[in-house]
Amino acid sequence: MIRLTLLALLSFFSAVTFAQEGSSPWSGDAELGFVASEGNTDAKSVSANASLTWQQDAWKNNSEFQTLNTESAGVRSAERYFVSNRLAYTFSPHNYLFNYVSWEDDRFSGYKYRATIAFGYGRRLIDNETMLWDAEIGPGYRRAELLDNSGDDVEEDAILRMASNFRWELSPTATFEQKLAVDHGEENTVSKSTTSIKTTVKGGIGLKVAYIVQYTSDVPADKVHADKQTTVTLVYSF
Repeated sequence: MIRLTLLALLSFFSAVTFAQEGSSPWSGDAELGFVASEGNTDAKSVSANASLTWQQDAWKNNSEFQTLNTESAGVRSAERYFVSNRLAYTFSPHNYLFNYVSWEDDRFSGYKYRATIAFGYGRRLIDNETMLWDAEIGPGYRRAELLDNSGDDVEEDAILRMASNFRWELSPTATFEQKLAVDHGEENTVSKSTTSIKTTVKGGIGLKVAYIVQYTSDVPADKVHADKQTTVTLVYSF
């Protein structure tokens, strides 16, 4: 996981360098700040996130990296890593095809990892000067491994992925965003909602406040269904 994180950071900062040199298909955000977690992890800690987007002609690729790690007096109370990649091809002004993959390692959720892949159809429902709204749907596959090695410790499920991303520029310096994704399977359904407001303070520096809820319908014994996070982060956009 450390190698994967280092590779992701190297790719991110390389893209930042190219973007700063002039016109570039690369853009992104880097975040560092405070997070309060509630659910399977109850902790206050520092989080680091990054989002990297490449767009050229009809193609658009977005990668996200998220880390959360807290240790006090030698006792670890939070450890989470998340990586995702979404590739989209626009074949008409408001219609596109997408491929989505993600990998999550949250030891306090009861799983060693949870990996998801999906592909399907997306449509831009709103596209004007201040608002964008995309909706997606498509089949996929999810594999998860439980921390408890007794019995059947691997869960595999065919899923239907449904996702929505709404973005509203409230002003030249403030943006509201609502993301919702539901991976529905016969054995388990995982839903994630991210609500955020980002303000630009000066240049590419800004402040972001977000509220994240992830709900898992079927969880291991002694685990709760909902994980909640409230984050306040400094953001560098390029």
